[in-house]
Amino acid sequence: MQSQIVCSGCRSLLMYPSGATNVCCALCSSVTTVPPPGMEMAQLICGGCRTLLMYTRAAASVRCSCCHTVNLAPAANIAHINCGNCHTTLMYPYGAPSVKCAICQYITNVNV
Repeated sequence: MQSQIVCSGCRSLLMYPSGATNVCCALCSSVTTVPPPGMEMAQLICGGCRTLLMYTRAAASVRCSCCHTVNLAPAANIAHINCGNCHTTLMYPYGAPSVKCAICQYITNVNV
């Protein structure tokens, strides 16, 4: 099983095998420490510079290391799905049977 982490040097998305304690980036050679097992990670796009940020799910906010924008982290009980019509990423509360796209108004069924 593989997991993902954002490189601490160049911000590239890195894949690593379960059980690894750190990952060396093939692009910039930076070594990124892997969080301990059980600490769930999540990702969001910075609202200031559009950089992919990785953070622990328990965090309420995330400060971007590139532009220093403070981004609010989505609530822990929020899930994501792509719209079945226009493929926009949609957020919805866990347990919802469907979600309506605010762009094209299409209703996407959620397969739980």
